[in-house]
Amino acid sequence: MGAKFAQFQSEDETQRTYTIFYNAALILNLVMDITLQTFLSYQQMVGVGAHVSDGRLLGSLSSFQEIFESYPIQKSVGKLLYVYCWPCTFLVPFMAEPFVAWLLPYFTAQMLVGANKKIRGENAVKAFELGEMEQGRYADIIFNVILVVCIPFISPAYLAWTFGALIVSHIYIYLFDQVKTLRYVVKFNFSGPDVHWLGMQLWAIPCSILAGALVFKANQMSADPHKLGSGFLQGEQLWYSIAAAFALHFVVHQCVLEFVVKPFSSDPGLVDDKTVTYEGAAKLNPATHFSTNPVHCLRSKYILKQNPPQVMYAPGKEHLMKLNPEIGACFQVEAKQLK
Repeated sequence: MGAKFAQFQSEDETQRTYTIFYNAALILNLVMDITLQTFLSYQQMVGVGAHVSDGRLLGSLSSFQEIFESYPIQKSVGKLLYVYCWPCTFLVPFMAEPFVAWLLPYFTAQMLVGANKKIRGENAVKAFELGEMEQGRYADIIFNVILVVCIPFISPAYLAWTFGALIVSHIYIYLFDQVKTLRYVVKFNFSGPDVHWLGMQLWAIPCSILAGALVFKANQMSADPHKLGSGFLQGEQLWYSIAAAFALHFVVHQCVLEFVVKPFSSDPGLVDDKTVTYEGAAKLNPATHFSTNPVHCLRSKYILKQNPPQVMYAPGKEHLMKLNPEIGACFQVEAKQLK
């Protein structure tokens, strides 16, 4: 909502801002939820007198590192994170999307159009259209991966199950978006690679978390297996090292994208904007200066008597466009594309 009300000059800027805000909200919710649940679990286990591997009471541990590395906390946080992932985050929202975003609006439009005879023609068609395809899916996918890369910080028993749940859910998401985009969504706006580039930049977050997890696990492997918190790095040294690994990888990731990927990311198949003609562009895009002007379309048909006349562009009705290069109507859907 904030991205829409910001009134950016282009739709790409709106989508970029929406993706950033959406991802930030998801991460903030994750941190607050898991932190609260972990604290409540810790208090509950202290209350029932839970012991750690060396026989001490969990409540007697003084350092945060010892508490976090203890098996009761590792198991509790791992279970909480797995339940948070599957099916609540990985699958349920996407399973509900067809019903909330497709069927509910469809049946609502059906009742409105059937009950109100004034809704006819183009207005009736628009009432049944699905919403425009947004690029917020980047945030959904990146957040799901962020959840998965948090697993190495805890007991690895949930790692295989969480990755399996991620794979299954993302196969469904891919098939769902494939069908939705190609068969049901009337239009979408991907005028540039801005959001895709932002997605590659945001991908540095889960990769950086994984780098921090590598430091954490390496420190655990260097410790005495019979003594908690006895790794090479202890206390603040460990947390600063994890933060440094995160920051270092994040910077390197962005530098690689900027200085290695970007110089080689131009598509050789694209035509230079300075050399493309109006006719060449109009063959690829049905929405032109003429086809989106209703006055010009009426003038073409009733005053100039052009045959065929300029057809008014409507999303989802591109197959009705008539070819007449002499008047600037250069777009036409081929018969094989209608199959």
